[in-house]
Amino acid sequence: MSKEKKRIKEQMLVNEAIASIKRQLTSLENSRAKYIAAAAKARANGISSQYALAKNAIRIVTAQKTVVEQMLLNLQISSQIKDVSEMTKIFADGMKLLSGSIVDTTDGLKFEKVSKQMAKATLSTQMKQAEADAFLDATQAGFESFSEMSGGVTGDEIDKMIEAEMTGGMGVDAEIEELTRKLRSIKEE
Repeated sequence: MSKEKKRIKEQMLVNEAIASIKRQLTSLENSRAKYIAAAAKARANGISSQYALAKNAIRIVTAQKTVVEQMLLNLQISSQIKDVSEMTKIFADGMKLLSGSIVDTTDGLKFEKVSKQMAKATLSTQMKQAEADAFLDATQAGFESFSEMSGGVTGDEIDKMIEAEMTGGMGVDAEIEELTRKLRSIKEE
């Protein structure tokens, strides 16, 4: 299999994985909405056992959704890093070709200059790789921080979702807005 065909097949697999994860997120969100509605109905009917069960289901689905969202983000970031790495390899191959051509066309006195330019190009490539490594470290730290922050949904938060569902069905939208606001405030810190 040629390198290009292999690269295309790999990209197709990554795209399929991303689409699959997105479908799972949609399914989890639908499940969460159903559990919120079930909890609201159980609460309205005074069925405490069903209410408690629905609250636990909301907690589990919300935790699963957080994990799946992290998986999606990891996959997307990794795909982007792979693209940058491929571009860096193409750049290095081009520099190698050019430096070989320059060496062939210059005399011995100018070889030192070409060598310095190659050293400079190599240093530049190493610096970009170091920047990519720093980015990965920062991303990992962000994931860890997010993971610690989203250690679970509290009972009060679940009660608010259920209350919102009981008062007009706007609970899921209001919660999404609240979570989005929280994420923005964390990013701004």
